[in-house]
Amino acid sequence: MSKDLIVIFGPTASGKSKKAIDIALNHKSSIINLDSMQVYKDLKILTDRPTEVDLGKCDHILYGYLNGNEKNTAASWLNDAVDEIKKCFLSKTLPILVGGTGMYLNALKNGLADIPDINAATKNETQKLFDNHGLSFLYDEIKKNYSSTKIQENDRQRIFRSYSLLKQTGKVLEQWQFNTSPEIDDIDYQILLTTTNRDELYPKAELRVDRMFEDVVIDEVNELLGKGYDNNLPIMKAIGVREISRLLNKEIDLEECKNIIKKNTRNYIKRQITWIKGNNITQNIDNKKYM
Repeated sequence: MSKDLIVIFGPTASGKSKKAIDIALNHKSSIINLDSMQVYKDLKILTDRPTEVDLGKCDHILYGYLNGNEKNTAASWLNDAVDEIKKCFLSKTLPILVGGTGMYLNALKNGLADIPDINAATKNETQKLFDNHGLSFLYDEIKKNYSSTKIQENDRQRIFRSYSLLKQTGKVLEQWQFNTSPEIDDIDYQILLTTTNRDELYPKAELRVDRMFEDVVIDEVNELLGKGYDNNLPIMKAIGVREISRLLNKEIDLEECKNIIKKNTRNYIKRQITWIKGNNITQNIDNKKYM
């Protein structure tokens, strides 16, 4: 018999956390983080982790539990999330996954393929081809070798990865992803998809950036930088870290820093929406049961 698992999924600033709490308060449940940056202790304000007030309302899991020098991956998150979901099922607690990291959702639903790491030489080659010929060139090469690709032609991250794998191994990303199986069977995914309307999301995201700067986000990033973490670690690539670093180095002023973060956040939202559409994520939650 399949077990229900709620997934509240959507772009940044689409109100996922509030929806999760609304549902959690009406059921014996645990909210489990599905965001690749909210796992880190070091960035609470910048990643918009749940507030202390929200944390006190219901059980929250996998939030702020990793140090910044730990490398979080889809595989490590999946391992932790599967453990927590199994605990929920054993205790007859409803798991509610909340976030917008598509790779993690895919990993949970479909399992992970044993894809090789891309070496530095291949990454550099891909970057040079992009610089000289543009994203469409890489995409066309993928299509030539795998005409049924479902990667969207403006999904830069997946195109880079797929093309690099093609050059290094002779197989595109999707060919590596064949024959995977989920870590947990018999799950009935109850998906609640929050808004993907850019006209609604962009102003909310920009307001969130302004609020971060009203808080102590500059101090938070300054403290992170003071720990001397390697710039290649995932935490150092969070939107806002590099921009505030430039502000602290007096390379840009406060207003320019805010504007760059807002622009990069809008671009991230656009990529999230592209992923949602490209992977046919649709809402199917039982409203009578959970809403």
